[in-house]
Amino acid sequence: MNKTSIILTFLFAIVLISCGRNYRVDKNDLNYIPYNGNEVLIFKSDLNRMDTIFVKELRKFNGCYDPLSFSSDDCEGYEIVTKATDPNYDRYLEGQGLVHIVKSKDGETYINFGITMKGSWFYGAELHPINLNRFDSIPTSSMVIENKKYDDVKTLKSDGRYSKRDNYVERIYWSVSDGFLGLDRRDEKWRLIKKYVP
Repeated sequence: MNKTSIILTFLFAIVLISCGRNYRVDKNDLNYIPYNGNEVLIFKSDLNRMDTIFVKELRKFNGCYDPLSFSSDDCEGYEIVTKATDPNYDRYLEGQGLVHIVKSKDGETYINFGITMKGSWFYGAELHPINLNRFDSIPTSSMVIENKKYDDVKTLKSDGRYSKRDNYVERIYWSVSDGFLGLDRRDEKWRLIKKYVP
């Protein structure tokens, strides 16, 4: 094989490997993330315990990144990154994702929640992750917390995985306009009592 053939084969292989598809999140879908990236969320439980989630930033990521893949498909995703309490230990963890939006290879956009608090871990919704069309179809209800009324609350129930764990969360409450409002475990309920920007 001459030098030209080797170079052409090498270039063809590079082009073939680098060929991938791009899947982009519609900018309107970012409205499903009701945070700017600098909020402090303070929660109180019915056992009179307190916890805080520090919202750090809105970060872009590749939702379909596969290090073993020959192509470089790019499934655009965005997540709210937080500093949140470890659900198993008395410490804070950096880089926890609270909510994610991803455009998938199937052309659909999905939302997913990564909620953790003191002794509490939401292991996933009934449909994990949730297609945005299906998320929209979840009925909303009203909820009053500390004399503040939220009229656009979606209740997301856990799918039963890991239900025997002590930190298992049965359901979370998500306001379309305000974000994470709280969660219910078997033995403790957490509610948002204050949201502010320092």
